[in-house]
Amino acid sequence: MDTFQTNVMAQYFMAMSFLPLLAKANSATPGYSSQIVNVSSISGAMKGSSAGQFAYASSKAAFTHLSRMLATTFAQTKVRVNVIAPGIFPSEMTGGSSGEDNKTKLDMTPSNPAGRTGHDSDMAATILFLAGKGGVFYNEQIMYPDGGNTLVQPAYK
Repeated sequence: MDTFQTNVMAQYFMAMSFLPLLAKANSATPGYSSQIVNVSSISGAMKGSSAGQFAYASSKAAFTHLSRMLATTFAQTKVRVNVIAPGIFPSEMTGGSSGEDNKTKLDMTPSNPAGRTGHDSDMAATILFLAGKGGVFYNEQIMYPDGGNTLVQPAYK
């Protein structure tokens, strides 16, 4: 229940709390519209046990769907909602602990076509794309910065 409250309910209340401010900001910069970029996980889309983390994977699936529902609900206010569902990135969840530099090292070779885990710059590029002029036409989309993992292990068949 704690995982669901953290990964779904907290995100819902955060989005609802900021909606008036986001809607108001739409008039501040012509040509742009406010948006929420939610960071979910590829675990919410993949079949399988997500390494036995059933609560985590289920909550991320719910969060991704919540984001799509928010996009539909917020469409009238011109606030866009998009989702980033990353594959494996170094984190304390995937690699245990972090070092002095607050970075986690992963000792693995992923089976994705990229042959590596994600880098900070991969996530940053996705966020900057959505936040920039290139992302203005995107709404209710799910982006998978995963090195092609969904290519070799499709989420849904």
